[in-house]
Amino acid sequence: MPAVQNIYEVKDYRNRIPLADSVSFNVDVRETSIHVQARADLSAKAKESVFRYRYQIEEYLRQHPALRESESPIQIYATAPDIVRYCDLSSRNTGVAPMSCMSGAMADFVGRDLASSSDDIIVSSGADSFIRVSRPIEAVLNSEGSSLDGRLVLKLDNLKNIFGLSTYSPGKGIQGVTVLSRSACWASSFAKDLGVRLVSGESLKSTLNRAEAYSDVGGLIIVAGSKVVVAGAFSLVAMKKSPSEELS
Repeated sequence: MPAVQNIYEVKDYRNRIPLADSVSFNVDVRETSIHVQARADLSAKAKESVFRYRYQIEEYLRQHPALRESESPIQIYATAPDIVRYCDLSSRNTGVAPMSCMSGAMADFVGRDLASSSDDIIVSSGADSFIRVSRPIEAVLNSEGSSLDGRLVLKLDNLKNIFGLSTYSPGKGIQGVTVLSRSACWASSFAKDLGVRLVSGESLKSTLNRAEAYSDVGGLIIVAGSKVVVAGAFSLVAMKKSPSEELS
């Protein structure tokens, strides 16, 4: 059984989403590693936020350890804190394990805590990111094992609402499944579900139909070797190995 401190599925990879004119810092608490970009140094507030949510999750897991082991949605008790309830909601929408959504939920909850102190903010927990910005941004997508790793740039313009970006790397020939959704938690749930379907042998067409049926999937990028499948209204650019040169 995993140690109680291991409160969610850790993604040891991260998309790069630079935010101009921002203050960047990390908050590390056990296996939780949060990267924040904001208009001011909010490290003290961010650390307090991470500790608070980790404590809530750990206490719930001590009382209800079955949640950590469950591979599918499980009964959530009335005493569950909001962050656990939110994971439960997103996991029930796709059928994935609730704990696989917890990293995204951490990004969301910490991001919302900090949003009142910074007009523009990006909070990343592994490859799950909470994003609220008022200007166009670019995300360099992780796809380790592919020749396109660190070369695919997602251009995001006309950003009006808070949203989430998540990348799941299931392996077995699929180096990256990236989803845009209403929050990092929801994006993480969708990316995990679609990635697992692909590596389990489900056809690309069936998986894309599944993504289309999810009303909260705002965009999807699948990387398999040197091949890329894109669904959604956004711009994706592949850079050459020299970052200053781009391919159309």
